[in-house]
Amino acid sequence: MLAISFGEKPEFPASVPRNSGVTQIPQAYPTSAALSKMRAMNLEQLKKNAGSRVQIEPPAIHLDSQGRELPGRNEDWIIARVTDSELQLNEAVELGLSTTIGRDAVHHFTSNPSRSVPGGVQYGFLNLMVQMFIQNDRITYRPCSRPGERVPPMPSPIVEKWVTFNFPAESGLQRKLEQTGFRVAWAMISRLPLLELQGWEIVVEPDRHGMPTSFHLRDSPENQVFVKHRRSG
Repeated sequence: MLAISFGEKPEFPASVPRNSGVTQIPQAYPTSAALSKMRAMNLEQLKKNAGSRVQIEPPAIHLDSQGRELPGRNEDWIIARVTDSELQLNEAVELGLSTTIGRDAVHHFTSNPSRSVPGGVQYGFLNLMVQMFIQNDRITYRPCSRPGERVPPMPSPIVEKWVTFNFPAESGLQRKLEQTGFRVAWAMISRLPLLELQGWEIVVEPDRHGMPTSFHLRDSPENQVFVKHRRSG
């Protein structure tokens, strides 16, 4: 299994206690020039892994439109492009997403011979310094405290905006959602648990200040909320 590390100073053993019977060899700390050379060598090795399929560590966290965490997938990503400053990762199978990260966001690459095909597709693991979040078709990142360490999603307060029945059509929100493959409707709040089982979810969109916002309608006998459902096929 091949492991390639990027951009971190190597760790050196602590001093050996006196009278331990072990001869202590003076530590030779690498110079800045030596570290730069190591990083350059690692970058060139990573470029040779372009085209490989990797699972990232920590795995991407998927969120629904309300910022709630969804079941993990740990999907494969393709190292599509490597330059001196960044990497492009393309999701390999389901989502069709693409994202770019800085070279300094990669801690190390490790090969995965158990999945690789001799002379064919190569697989590995990409240990990152950042946590990836996927919400709908949007990818964001937060830094990890340690390489590959999972970062939980931030609580996402949602602003409840009270609107008229025609607001989704008049604001263009309904057209935007329908063009991206959703059905939309107003639904009584008491029906939400059943609708969620059927694949419906509350529409949450950023307002002009970027705050996640849901849309509510005052009605009788019960207030309603704007919901969406992705069309099949």
